[in-house]
Amino acid sequence: QCHSEDKRPAILYTLLSQNLTHGRGGRSPAHQRCLCHQRRTVCLRTPHVTCRAASNVLVKTISFMKNLPSFHLLPREDQLLLLDSCWVPLFLLGLVQEMVTFEVMETPAPSMLKKILLDGQSKHREPERTQPTLAAVQRLQCCLNTLWSLDLSPKEYAYLKGALLFNPDVPGLRASLYIESLQREAQRALQEVL
Repeated sequence: QCHSEDKRPAILYTLLSQNLTHGRGGRSPAHQRCLCHQRRTVCLRTPHVTCRAASNVLVKTISFMKNLPSFHLLPREDQLLLLDSCWVPLFLLGLVQEMVTFEVMETPAPSMLKKILLDGQSKHREPERTQPTLAAVQRLQCCLNTLWSLDLSPKEYAYLKGALLFNPDVPGLRASLYIESLQREAQRALQEVL
């Protein structure tokens, strides 16, 4: 029913479904519902440009935190816990604020022969990183577009980042009450500028 990795229908499926497609004037309903293209793996079209932009966003995100006096007052362990828990949303906001765009292209699927030949060697290698799918990239780009449409000011970005950074619900925090007050302060400041 579904396309194989090389995006051609299997021979047996093609032969068996010919009766269905001729009677309905085109593709079968099962073929129309196939979402294989959403599972296609993709890679960056210009990785050097995108990685440089992403690196700059990470540096600016860390600088943002380092320049917050209230963040420096926290115990070192709490700083690390907060950073670990919120770096992804802060990075996403940084991508939005810096207007980082990227294009992807489909990655070629490895041939069946290559898979068979390398199967024995895969036990001795480190597992490969999961490749992003077209669907995941489309969700990310949709999120970026939605946030860009908000047209936030630099102040709004700063207060939003503060509200995300100072999350008192992170497990293991020693100064959770102080962190909660910092989050409330950031949220109040954000509401005032909205």
